[in-house]
Amino acid sequence: MPTNTMTNSQQRGPLAPKAFATLAASAALASLLLAGCSSRSTAEGTFDKTFTVDGPIHLELTSGSGDAHVTTGPAGQVTIHGEIQVKSWSEESGQRVAHEIESNPPVSQEGNLIRVSGAGQHPHDVSIDYSIVVPAEAEVRATTGSGDLEVDGVKGPATFTSGSGGITASNIGGDVQAVAGSGAIELSNIQGQVQATAGSGDVTLTSVHGETRLHTGSGDQEINTPGDALECSTGSGDVTVKGASADLRVRTSSGDVTVDGNPGATNYWDIHTSSGDVVLQVPADASFRFYARSSSSDIDADIPIVMEGTAMKHELRARIGDGKARVEVQTSSGSISLK
Repeated sequence: MPTNTMTNSQQRGPLAPKAFATLAASAALASLLLAGCSSRSTAEGTFDKTFTVDGPIHLELTSGSGDAHVTTGPAGQVTIHGEIQVKSWSEESGQRVAHEIESNPPVSQEGNLIRVSGAGQHPHDVSIDYSIVVPAEAEVRATTGSGDLEVDGVKGPATFTSGSGGITASNIGGDVQAVAGSGAIELSNIQGQVQATAGSGDVTLTSVHGETRLHTGSGDQEINTPGDALECSTGSGDVTVKGASADLRVRTSSGDVTVDGNPGATNYWDIHTSSGDVVLQVPADASFRFYARSSSSDIDADIPIVMEGTAMKHELRARIGDGKARVEVQTSSGSISLK
């Protein structure tokens, strides 16, 4: 007898209208849930605190994702303005947290010690931007996560630590220590010594009067008018020094080095790179003995020099002017230029 063979699609048949309705309702519900998950409400608030102090103060600042700005004002008081931002799935919950912080801001005083912190133990996504005014006679220790930090005009000393946020400090009367992960460091008009370390962030210094030590991983370094001895080291970042006159020591792996300046009569410049190029720019009245060696690249001198010893393809010994200072440059595969 002949048999009837049905395909799978024929066996299933068309979906009933009820099934279509169920699927459509499920899809609509999923869309609503996804839309709700893609956005959170933001609650905001502010607070202000004023503390009376007597004499020099010590400011300890710890902040997470919020920015912080520290400037100077009249003696005898510290003013703190906080701007709160709370991100939450529930608008009501976010407003409640913002009101709690407004009522009990995370700032405190112990004599002349002022402590300022971030959101504390709140489980929500909370950030607080700070504007802080302190007397000029202030020492600052500040730590931030992803927020930027700006400090201007304090006597110091000052210590700054940041994760991915940038650090900017100017007109500091004492020593400065700064450490950043991926954030940049910018320091200007520093009367004391500077020690700065950055991972992938750049470091820019202008008018540092004391001795300076810098280290970066892949970040570039730019130093303008250093007032004392300078020591720089970097992995793949470039180093640029303008207005150098005191002792100089530079170490790079693959980064290029450019130095514009004039070594003093008793000063020593010592520059080593692996694969980076080195360019030295000196004035016509410069006076130093010059030793340069490159394992595989050229050495060029575009200024008048007096050769000392036997000239070699990858090595140069020479005197510029009276030869009072000493400059040594060594690279593995990088070129060396004297201009």
